[in-house]
Amino acid sequence: MKIAGNIGFLLPVLMSHPGSSSQRSTSFSIPFSSSPPDPAGSHFKEKSAARSLVETDKTFLDSLADINTNVLHHLLHHNTVDQKWHSQMTQLLMLNEKFHALWDQTGEMCKTLKRLIQQDKPVSLQDIYIISNKTGVQEVYIQYFSSFTNFLVVEGFDYLSKKTSCYFKKNKVNLNKFLTNSQKAENSVSVSLYRILHERIREQVNQYTLILTRLYETTHKTASSEVIRDALKGFVDLQMYINQVLDEASGTNALWKSLERKVTDVLRIPERRLREESRNIPISVSPGRSGHDRILLFDDVFVLLQGSDIHCYDLTSLWIEFTTEENPSRRSLKVTSPEELFTLSAKEPQHEAVWQWKLNQAIRQCLAGKRDFPLWGKGVNGRSPSSPPISRFSAYTFKNEGRFKNAVYEGHWNKGVPHGKGTLRWDDERNYTGDFRDGKEHGFGVCVVPRKETEGYDCYKCHWKDGRMHGYGICEYSNNTVYRGYFKDNLRHGFGILEGCRTDSKPLRYVGHWENDKKTGYGVWESIDSGESYRGMWLEDQRHGHGIVVTQSGLCYKGIFNSDKLTGKGILLSEDNSLYEGEFTEDLMLKGKGKLTFPNGFTIEGVFSSKFGNGLQATGILKTPGNEETAESAAQLQMGLHGLPVEERWTGIFEPFVEYLQAGSTEESDESFLGFHIETGRTMRKTPNNNNGAGIIAETHTEVTTENLFCNRESEKFSANTDFIENLKKQTDYVLLQQYLEKSFQSSKHPLGKILQTQALVFQATYSGMGANKHLLTMAQGEVKYHAKKLLEIIRDYLPESFNKECEDKETRDEMNCYTLVLPLILPKFYPELSMLYMLYHEQGDALYWQGIVHLGLLSDAKLLEFLDVQKHLWPLKDLQLTANQRYSQVKDQCFHSAIECFQKISTTADPRDKIDTLFRTFEEIEKTVSWVLDREYKLPMDDLLPLLIYVVSRARIQHLGAELHLIRDMMDPCGIGGIYDFLLTALESCYQHIQKEDIRQARFPD
Repeated sequence: MKIAGNIGFLLPVLMSHPGSSSQRSTSFSIPFSSSPPDPAGSHFKEKSAARSLVETDKTFLDSLADINTNVLHHLLHHNTVDQKWHSQMTQLLMLNEKFHALWDQTGEMCKTLKRLIQQDKPVSLQDIYIISNKTGVQEVYIQYFSSFTNFLVVEGFDYLSKKTSCYFKKNKVNLNKFLTNSQKAENSVSVSLYRILHERIREQVNQYTLILTRLYETTHKTASSEVIRDALKGFVDLQMYINQVLDEASGTNALWKSLERKVTDVLRIPERRLREESRNIPISVSPGRSGHDRILLFDDVFVLLQGSDIHCYDLTSLWIEFTTEENPSRRSLKVTSPEELFTLSAKEPQHEAVWQWKLNQAIRQCLAGKRDFPLWGKGVNGRSPSSPPISRFSAYTFKNEGRFKNAVYEGHWNKGVPHGKGTLRWDDERNYTGDFRDGKEHGFGVCVVPRKETEGYDCYKCHWKDGRMHGYGICEYSNNTVYRGYFKDNLRHGFGILEGCRTDSKPLRYVGHWENDKKTGYGVWESIDSGESYRGMWLEDQRHGHGIVVTQSGLCYKGIFNSDKLTGKGILLSEDNSLYEGEFTEDLMLKGKGKLTFPNGFTIEGVFSSKFGNGLQATGILKTPGNEETAESAAQLQMGLHGLPVEERWTGIFEPFVEYLQAGSTEESDESFLGFHIETGRTMRKTPNNNNGAGIIAETHTEVTTENLFCNRESEKFSANTDFIENLKKQTDYVLLQQYLEKSFQSSKHPLGKILQTQALVFQATYSGMGANKHLLTMAQGEVKYHAKKLLEIIRDYLPESFNKECEDKETRDEMNCYTLVLPLILPKFYPELSMLYMLYHEQGDALYWQGIVHLGLLSDAKLLEFLDVQKHLWPLKDLQLTANQRYSQVKDQCFHSAIECFQKISTTADPRDKIDTLFRTFEEIEKTVSWVLDREYKLPMDDLLPLLIYVVSRARIQHLGAELHLIRDMMDPCGIGGIYDFLLTALESCYQHIQKEDIRQARFPD
């Protein structure tokens, strides 16, 4: 037979295979010619190859049927049962399953091709299944020989020969029909079974190879030759694979027989194969470690044997590299595992090289989850193998003493330590899922800790540093309380919010600072059960220092606390503006010297006892009202002006932001410092789509998911900048900076948006609910202005120098202050709570004002203008068209209509600049109307403006005008004082006061 030159490399494989002997190929013939191909007869060659394939498969199927009937059937139905029977039977059943899969596939494909030939239809390469379905045919043979060698490795044939020897001795014909004469005389039952169950199947692969070789020769240099050559190479590879796996199984089986039975029982599993051992290529563990009798390398584990002691190392968690650490003049192999580090050395350098190569190849294939094909250590399909990755994913159970003892880690590694994302699970149900660095929790992670006392779990979703919680996080405790804030060394430290469940018997909330897991510094505490809230200084979980207590009934206590109790003198303000200044008991009862001022101006000065509002007793001097300013000052008294400076209240909010900027404002650090993208488990359960997470942390703690652990954060319209500082440095003028800041504050992912979100959250917790007390207004507005001022200071530190130089000129400097640049952008976040405080503060004044508005609204336009002493030549009624049923004196809401509509917009914005601008445009609309009436341009003097402005205000019906005026005054730019805006604001304040006059409230209007 002549082989074409470019497949000559296949000849040794074909000729060396035992299946090529004449004794096993009598059923195979090549009925088609080896002469050069004739293009016109190519289909004829393919049809001849198909006939040969059908013929050899028919013979093969007959052999399989005989093997099944005379051998497998008796092995499967043998009734012996002993200690090993179950494990051996499991492997035999697996072998039988793969045998029938091979049998069924061959029969089905042969039947299809035979039918095609009988119909005398043209045969193409697609019809020859060993070409078109090469991969499928290969796979079924690979699976069979994998199962066959597994059975060999567990000494299945030896076991079956002992159990079935009597039967096969009585029925020798069942075995002899498959063996040659020499084999009949030499072979035991064990060897006979081994031969019968693999040689004929191995021979069939050789038959396929021969058919494809002949077909390739007859179609050489045609369009189809490359397809045939590819199929031929596949079956040659399959031959090499079968040869190697049989040799590996025989070598592994020999090893098991050479070891002690105890060692074999521990190490032997069906799929495990020996790759190398120290008795074959000598190598030993380096000095300084007790010697080992034997070193074994399998395809999944590395084993050190010393007598009956077995040390196994999973290959997926081994790192191999050359080192000169022990001897600078001599290289050795360093083996790194998660809990051990040792070196291997050999007398011959080439032995170390072989071990290093085989170890790395075994590790690589173990990580890939499959062995190389066709030859171990040669890569897949001819591709050169690579070294195993230093960074990899695997699982490992820690055994040594330490924090990880008995924990199972599954995740990414780097040179023997967890590094990357992974999961740690302890046997006491603790688990951690998240980031690791250099063997420690580092980055973001979720930790679940069981609590026996509550039969629940604490869940920490935090940032970690060097194995400890550090930075922002959320903890959901088993007692239904939730902490959101900062940690340091596993303890709550810095700013944080602790909140109980509203359905608990004693719900509570604390917003403030922590130190070493205890409330320390400024904080706001609220107990819904007791109906009290406290804002002030804390020390080790106790109220200590200046503080204010606000009750649900509106009482405000201010004083100095010591070890959670009020001491010395203090101030008490009631909802009706009663004021007490004097001594208190520890539980806020009036006792001792003091002075009580009532809203009507009466005062009592003396000694008090009992609790205010519940049988108050006093011995002292009663004074009648002599000074109305005393009662008025009590109504306007504000808490927190002394002892609680705004600069010292919320330092914990800004400290993480400053640290973040100092760390370089990277995307990796913004979550640790700023947080607030992390959700609690309760919040997640309200979200309908929670499918992009990493799964459930613990089956017993189904409330908590890691959705935000590896979440895909879709970018907003204006997403977070990965380099906040660099973006600030790019701003070149005031307008661009203002636009950039506006977008930044609106984005919940931008650093500025995150810190504003924190500030707004704190403000809401402090000044809503029980905190909505009029006596806290000055504290609240001071905090808002301080937030704006502090943010501007931080921003200016990172603006380009050229920008700061421009701000040295007065006009630009006036623009660049917190009232103009930052406050208008952040105020909407605080506006709901802040405006409520202003409304409470002006509740009485606005009530009087509204009475006046209601009564003025009863007057017609003419009556109202006349009552306000507006000069008649300024009345815009000259062109008014009246119907027959109307009278001039009864017309309402027809004057200064544009100015009224303009002024009504003053309550639709939070920005004090916009409110003042609305007032200015209202003034312009009044002047326009007057100019239209006079038919000439006219500038209103103050005497004419005030009554007209009162008219517009009365018709605009702004409900809380006193609150609006006060907010504008507090929040407006001080640089604007003295200008036209200040003039108009003063005029509006005069209107507000005029409308409150008793004559108007009582509707005492002239006829």
